[in-house]
Amino acid sequence: MTLKLNHKIPAKRSALTGPHPAAYQAPARTNPPWVDWLTMFLLIGNTANPFFYQSVEMLFASFIVLLAIWFFVVEDNTRLNQQFWTYIIVLTLLQACQTIEYHLFPVKTFMGEYLRIAFCILAMRIIGPRFFDLFVKFVYVFGVISLCFYIPCVLVKPLAHFLTDHVAKYTQSPFHRALAGDMYDSPGNMIIYNLGQIDIKRNSGFYWEPGTQGGFMCLALFINLFYRKEKLTSKINLLFLLVIVTTLSTTTYLALFFVIIAYLKNFFIKRPFIALFLLLGIVGFGFLAYQKLDFLHKKIDQQIEKSGSQHTGESRFSSLNVDLASLKEHPLIGTGRNVEMHFGKNFYNTDLREMHRNNGIGVLLSTYGLPFFFFFLYFNWLSFRRLLNDPVNASLLLTLLLIISFSEDYFFKAFFIGLALYCGITMPTGNRPAVTRRSGKMQLGGKTLTHEYD
Repeated sequence: MTLKLNHKIPAKRSALTGPHPAAYQAPARTNPPWVDWLTMFLLIGNTANPFFYQSVEMLFASFIVLLAIWFFVVEDNTRLNQQFWTYIIVLTLLQACQTIEYHLFPVKTFMGEYLRIAFCILAMRIIGPRFFDLFVKFVYVFGVISLCFYIPCVLVKPLAHFLTDHVAKYTQSPFHRALAGDMYDSPGNMIIYNLGQIDIKRNSGFYWEPGTQGGFMCLALFINLFYRKEKLTSKINLLFLLVIVTTLSTTTYLALFFVIIAYLKNFFIKRPFIALFLLLGIVGFGFLAYQKLDFLHKKIDQQIEKSGSQHTGESRFSSLNVDLASLKEHPLIGTGRNVEMHFGKNFYNTDLREMHRNNGIGVLLSTYGLPFFFFFLYFNWLSFRRLLNDPVNASLLLTLLLIISFSEDYFFKAFFIGLALYCGITMPTGNRPAVTRRSGKMQLGGKTLTHEYD
């Protein structure tokens, strides 16, 4: 559909406000609000909340809930396209190669992978064109909730212990990850807020740790800036910035720096000397912060010192080194998701600290090999290009995803599988902002602006 509207060309915006916003129009709602919010809650919960994501039982229960909603509440107006089936075929062929190579067919592992795919696809099809709009709102709401707990707990130190002893003990997951022992226990998780690391004044929010909250905040900030076209100083974005500060996460701070640079890229391109001056100032400020802030330099130094440790969970660098070593042995098909494939039949005797991985890039590489690694990133790029209608901004969002995944194992979680498969779902018209283009026609002394939608 094409709408032609007569406008006069607006006054030039200040360069510091970033890219000129196209007219944003939220897609029309077709579901009751509770359906969309419950669906997003279960999707993000099974991705990043300790109550949900640690067991396939919770994932299956959540899938059944969404399946019931799908059949009895939602009127479907989406369909799976060629990209989706291409992804499924490639993944199936890769798993077949791993089965032949390792002489092992891990049914539960493979079924868990396809269950996550079915779950995230179902969630995106239920929400439909409003998916990313609702994602931003969801992260915003739980960011507000996190501050409502974080600030009082920091100011009143006994409060966190009280909540852990009298509230969180009733909100523990009934299921636990197999063979994990107490490594993944989260005794401070109250579902809507996780008290983990509050003793060192870090804000975990709804997620398993502060760095994860920071990752979701940076993604939501980027999408709010480049998809929903809100200013950096909008109410929602200021809240994202405040919550990011409370995470005290070095990777998150780096990701935030990247988002701001991406937002102001046009300003820097047009003013290279000012950009160079600001860059030198930022580098100087970063070095000063590294020297003066204990949580920065101590954490970074410890990560580097433990880069050669066999206890891979203690350092992102150590985790990456071990995964790269594994990749060298199996560069084409990886070692698979199954623990016996990865560590051999005697994995029961392996220290859990040596089995734990927390570098998302390394995990994806070692698990599925180099070809699938680039295939998976390409599908993410296709999704981002479709969302943002701009290949440059799509590449920037993909870079942001790689930055935050350096310190978190995101890529095998439901929401992030969904990011790659978003391009595999054909949505109805209206799933992206209007794109404003000038035509050569003149009407009533003004230029005709053409608004186009998918």
